[in-house]
Amino acid sequence: MSLVDVHLHSTFSDGVYTPAQLVEQAAAAQLTVIALTDHDTLNGIPEFFAAGKKAGLQVLPGVELGSQVGGASVHILGYGVRPDNEPLLTNMLRLRHARETRLQKILGKLKEHGILVQVEECDPRNRDVGRPHVAKAMVAKGYVQSVQEAFDKYLGRGKPCYVPQPKLTPLEAVHLLHGAGGVAVLAHPEEVGDRELITSIFATVPLDGLEVYHPSARNVSGAFQYWQDFAAARGKFITGGSDFHGHADRYPTHLGEFAVQSGWLEKFWQQPVIKNFLR
Repeated sequence: MSLVDVHLHSTFSDGVYTPAQLVEQAAAAQLTVIALTDHDTLNGIPEFFAAGKKAGLQVLPGVELGSQVGGASVHILGYGVRPDNEPLLTNMLRLRHARETRLQKILGKLKEHGILVQVEECDPRNRDVGRPHVAKAMVAKGYVQSVQEAFDKYLGRGKPCYVPQPKLTPLEAVHLLHGAGGVAVLAHPEEVGDRELITSIFATVPLDGLEVYHPSARNVSGAFQYWQDFAAARGKFITGGSDFHGHADRYPTHLGEFAVQSGWLEKFWQQPVIKNFLR
């Protein structure tokens, strides 16, 4: 049975590799279908499609939108969205601009506490710079001993240098994806860390699917079966992917190391917008 991966990130958000390089690595790993799902942007899709055509690999357009419920971060994957949909493009641009503004505010608060970190020291080539990048810069400059210490003392929620990040609600994210002609999937439910919250979201938000197969669930006893049953009970299709970024400190370290059997995603392939791209 063929292997697929429909959750990948490139240099157009917070990944290490370009869309073309992802295609090359996927082909080498003998994957048959891959999807690019960069954070809050579709800008890498043209390169991704061109490379996929050249390599003879089936590719899907995707995106990962950040949303928030209380203090919980909830990511929504969208597949098959139209790249010219104005509401989606406008909101993604707003989210990226808000991220840049937030970074400046965080660095300003750190300066007030005698911690001098420049934008250039926070991996500015990364197009999805956030608190982890600031924390790593703080470690590199010797202000703290670890990323966790940076969060515990300065960057975590409720700490002196925390700045909230404007985000969509799950309902807003799903409406944007549906309005752009795509399907909406709740990403990596185990990373949310609150099964009751996931249950509540599915009761109130018209999601189409659930990302059952994700590295965050691989070491949680019974997690894959739990989320399979959860999706089936609600009539939702399931997806899966590695969430590959290419970072040495983030599993998987190689594309293809965590892949999903194509047959497990049968109902996903049957969605009309997905079938349209995989003819």
